[in-house]
Amino acid sequence: MIHRYGYFEVNRGAVQPGMLVKHKHGMWTASANKRGKLYLHRGCERTVTRELLVEVYLDGRGGGLSH
Repeated sequence: MIHRYGYFEVNRGAVQPGMLVKHKHGMWTASANKRGKLYLHRGCERTVTRELLVEVYLDGRGGGLSH
């Protein structure tokens, strides 16, 4: 079971693979962050975002929630 404690906007460059990201009103897992693009996946869906600020889900300690 995953417990979320809100989310926080961070620079796309600070997102690491495995972090849970809020994108298009859903929860996505970051898979790679290179060449100015953040690659996301959820199940068999995959997408890319170039947004400068992304919303990362937080864990109980205020850090980024990882899957």
